[in-house]
Amino acid sequence: MSEPKDIKFNIYNPIITYEHRAAYDMIVSHLQEIFPICNQGKCKALEVSDDPQKQKQINDLMEKVEFFSNSLITITKVFFDQLYRAKETSSQSISQSTAMIKIDMIERNLLERTCDVRWWALEKAFWQCITLADDQKKRSKGKAGAKAASATSTKALQEAVELACTRLEDIRNSYTLYRDLVIADIDGTIIANSNGDRRSEVLGMNVSDEEWFRKALETKDGTEYFVQDVSRSKLEDIDSLIYSTALRANGDEQGEAIGAMGVLFDFQGESQIILNDYLPKDEDGQTLQGWFSFFTNQTGKVICSSDESFVPSGEIADLPRNHRKLSNPGEVIVSTGTVCGNRSLIVSHKSEGFDEYKGLDWTSHLVLPESAMFERSLLNEDYGISPQELMNSKLIPDTNKQTYREIQRNKGDIQLISINGIILATDLGKAGTSFIPIFDQITTTGNSTTGKMEELLSEMSSDMLQQNLKALENFSKQAIDLIDRNLFERAADVRWWSTDHAFWEALQEGSDETFEQAAKRLGIINASYTMYRDLVIADSNGRIVANSKSENRDKLKRMNVSEQSWFRQGMQISRSVQFGVQDVCDSELENEETSLIYCGGILEGGQREGKVLGVLGIFFDWETLVCPILEGCLPRIKGKVVQGGAAFYVNDERKVIATTDPENFKIG
Repeated sequence: MSEPKDIKFNIYNPIITYEHRAAYDMIVSHLQEIFPICNQGKCKALEVSDDPQKQKQINDLMEKVEFFSNSLITITKVFFDQLYRAKETSSQSISQSTAMIKIDMIERNLLERTCDVRWWALEKAFWQCITLADDQKKRSKGKAGAKAASATSTKALQEAVELACTRLEDIRNSYTLYRDLVIADIDGTIIANSNGDRRSEVLGMNVSDEEWFRKALETKDGTEYFVQDVSRSKLEDIDSLIYSTALRANGDEQGEAIGAMGVLFDFQGESQIILNDYLPKDEDGQTLQGWFSFFTNQTGKVICSSDESFVPSGEIADLPRNHRKLSNPGEVIVSTGTVCGNRSLIVSHKSEGFDEYKGLDWTSHLVLPESAMFERSLLNEDYGISPQELMNSKLIPDTNKQTYREIQRNKGDIQLISINGIILATDLGKAGTSFIPIFDQITTTGNSTTGKMEELLSEMSSDMLQQNLKALENFSKQAIDLIDRNLFERAADVRWWSTDHAFWEALQEGSDETFEQAAKRLGIINASYTMYRDLVIADSNGRIVANSKSENRDKLKRMNVSEQSWFRQGMQISRSVQFGVQDVCDSELENEETSLIYCGGILEGGQREGKVLGVLGIFFDWETLVCPILEGCLPRIKGKVVQGGAAFYVNDERKVIATTDPENFKIG
C-alpha cells in the first residue's frame, strides 16, 4: 500500500497525544524488530540445509514477511492519519453546528422584537399621551385662553404620561428582555419611559438626532419598523440595540406619524446566555481556556463576547481576514489559525435570517484550541463494542474501515507465512527446530501490532460515539431551548394583550361596535405575529364574542367554550401577571388542528389586579413552528440528514406531541 501524498500525520506534531505517540512508536518499533529476525532466518537457512531449494523457500518466506512488515509500517501511519482526520472532521462538524445554533437562536429572538415594537406602537395610552403633549405645545404658542386652559391640560397630560409610563412598565415586567422602552413626540422629546430608575434622566431628553428616531418617522405605515444596530445612544451608558417605529394618530396603522417608539433590547444579557451555552466547563463551572464564542456585525466588530478579556466588544475580531467579512447569508468558513496566541479551530457562520426576517448581517464565531479536536473526553467509557460491530457501524468512516481490513489481511498473510515456515522447519527435522522461535516471534509481533490497531479503532469508536452523543445532546438542548424561548414569548404576549383597552372596554360595554373594534385589534395582532392561527375573546359565560380571523367569525360566534381547560384557567386569573396554558391538543375551534392554547384574564378597567370580565385565548400554530425547529436539530453529515435520524417532543406524560418521523414515532 503506497503512502498517500497528502498524509498529515506527523509524530512530532504537538497536537498528537502522548498516548498515541507512544502507541505509534511501539507499533513501528515492533514491526522493525521483524527485519533482524528475518535476516537471522536467512542466515539460519544456510546453516541447517545444503539444499538450495530449501534455502530459497526459507528466503522467500522471510522476504514476504519483510514486505508485509514494511506494508504494515506504511499502513500504521495511514491509520493514525485517518484516525486524526476522522476526529478532526467530527469536531469540525459539531463546532459548525454549535456556531449555527447560536446565530439561529439570536435571530429567532430578534424576529420577535420586530413584531413587538409594531404592535406596542398602536397602544391607546401611547398615542393619546403624544396627542395631549402636542395639543399643549400648540396651546402654549397661542395667547388667548392659554392661561385658562393651562392647568386643566397640564393635569390631563400628567395623568396621560403616568398611564403611558405604567403601561410601558407593564411591558418591561412581562417580557423582561428590554432595558427600557421610550416614546417621543414629533420633535424628538422623550415623553414617557418604562425604566423608573432612569426616568429622571430620560424624560425631557431630545433624541431627534438619533437614527432610530429619524428612521421611525420615515416608516410608511404600522407594518414597517427600523432597527438601529448595536451602537451608542444617549439613552444608555452602554451600547444599545434599538427597534423603533412611528406612533400614529388615533392608533391607526395608516395614520399620520405623530411620534416614535423605541425599545432598547437587552442584547448583551440575552447574547451572553446564548454565547456561553454549549461551551465546555471545568469543575468550577468556568469555560475551558482557549474556548471563545462571539458575534460580530457586518463591519467585523465584536458586538458581544463570551470572554470580554480576550475578545472585547467594540474591537475588530482577532481572526483571519476571510472570517471577518462573510459575504453570503448562511455562509460558513472553517479553518485553523492563531487566536489570542493559541493554535485554534475557527468556525464562522453568517446569519441567514429566519422566515421572512432577513437579519442584521451578523456572524457567529466559535473558537476552540486545535488540540481539543483530538483530546479524549474525561467521560469516555468503554462501550464494549467489538471490532466486527465497529465494521458494521456508522461511527467509523469507510476509509478507516478499509485500512483496518487491509491491516487484518496483512496480519493473516503474516500468520500464514509463519505457519508455512513452521511446516517447512518441521520437514527439516531436528535442524529446523531453530526456525520455530523465529516464526513464533513473527506471529507474536504481527498479533501485537494488529491488536494495538484494534485498541485504537475501539478508542476512536468510543471517541466518535462520545462526540456524537454530545452532539445529539446539544441538538436536543437546542430543540428544547428554542421551543422554551418561543413559549416564554407566548406567555408574555398573552399577559400583555389581555390588558388592551379595546378588549376590556368591549366586555364592559358589550356592544356590537366594541366587539367589532376588539376583533379588529385581534386581527392586527394576528397580522403582525405569524405564529398564531387565531385569537379569541370569550365573555364570562364562555361565549366567544370576538376573534382575529374574519373567515372563522360566523362559526365561532355559535360556540361556547366554558368547559374548555384554557377558558376555565383564564377565569381564575385575578392579576395581569398571571396566565394559563392548555397543553398541545386537537382544537374543535380550529377544525381539530393541533394547537397549544395560552390564555389571559381580561380584568375590569385593564387594571393590574381586579375582577375578571372574560378570557383572551391565543392559538399557537404548534406544528408549523415546531416542525422546522425539530428538522433543524436533526444530525447531519455534509448537510444531509443522517439516515434513521429523528427528532420529537414529548409531554410530561411521555406522549409524542411533535415529530419528524411520524411512522416510527407517532403523535400521541
